[in-house]
Amino acid sequence: MHHVVPRLFRGIVAFALLIVCLLTSPVYAASQPAGIADGVIIAPNGSMTLAQDALSAPAAFGGVGRFGVFVSETIAYAVEFDTLHVEYTALLPRGAQVAVDVRASVDGVNWTPWVVDLAPRARTHFDHPARFAQYRIRMLATGSSPTIHIPRLIPERATPSFRAFDQAQPPIAPTFTVHATRLGLVGRRTANGHRIVRRDRFVALPCVCVLSSRGGDEYKVRITYQGRSVVAPVYDVGPWNTRDNYWDPQDRRYFSDLRQGWPQDHAAFFDGHNNGRAQHGRVRFPSAIDIADGIWWDDLGIKGDRAVVEVTFLWMGRDPLEKPVESPPAITVSPPDNPPPPADESSSNEDQNAGD
Repeated sequence: MHHVVPRLFRGIVAFALLIVCLLTSPVYAASQPAGIADGVIIAPNGSMTLAQDALSAPAAFGGVGRFGVFVSETIAYAVEFDTLHVEYTALLPRGAQVAVDVRASVDGVNWTPWVVDLAPRARTHFDHPARFAQYRIRMLATGSSPTIHIPRLIPERATPSFRAFDQAQPPIAPTFTVHATRLGLVGRRTANGHRIVRRDRFVALPCVCVLSSRGGDEYKVRITYQGRSVVAPVYDVGPWNTRDNYWDPQDRRYFSDLRQGWPQDHAAFFDGHNNGRAQHGRVRFPSAIDIADGIWWDDLGIKGDRAVVEVTFLWMGRDPLEKPVESPPAITVSPPDNPPPPADESSSNEDQNAGD
């Protein structure tokens, strides 16, 4: 009994200390996604839902209901990939929508267009190998909020072998002549959350796949009109469609029955395509780009609200008006007519000794 009591006492003390440690130890939540959230709430378990006080949807997305966006931070991978396997689960109450988009980059600066509206467990292939990726989540609700768990982007190599980083100079970006309209709408929000100010400088294109981040310039165009030219970022989507990537080759277009460079709203207006209708209704006038007022009035000097302009899509190649970087001229060194005599080794050693 003399030996049992201390042993029992020590056991009770140890158990009490264990309870205290468990109660005072911090509880670590599931890793939370890093990125920029606008109208989106991130729960401790990493799931995301649309905030009840999220702002109204931009006009490009219907203008009805609450709208929110989450753009992940840039994800770097140790090896290059050409395919992303996208895994996620979502809960969609009545009247709620969730869209998951991804894009890839070789250097984390120059990005492919967004691959939009990916289904769970979808795979998307890229033409060139990449080392970086991002995902974007768009949420819309007219009632209860949708919920989505953190998407997983699994890099894969579908092509057995490829040259990882092709250093060849990119081609000249394509240019197409299209009808344009002045945007206006001062005070409204664009599809990327930018608040339009007086004499603003950006454009809207009819595909969400080339929507830059708020304040960013991942996707830019050069607009040329009667000898004037300016470069502007893509901050909005429209005016007539949200899926018309008319600048892409025909086999990559959403409207694959239309040739490259011929916008769907132009085809609807001039050719009766889709019975003269676009996504946002009957096309009353053709417009494949909306241009903010500062560019329209000040940079291009356009009168009226409509014009025909040339648009160069700069994420697709080099700017045709950008001056090429010139290599410095080679310097040829000719031997002198009277070469100097060889250095006297003894003198050199004396100098070295003098310095010791």
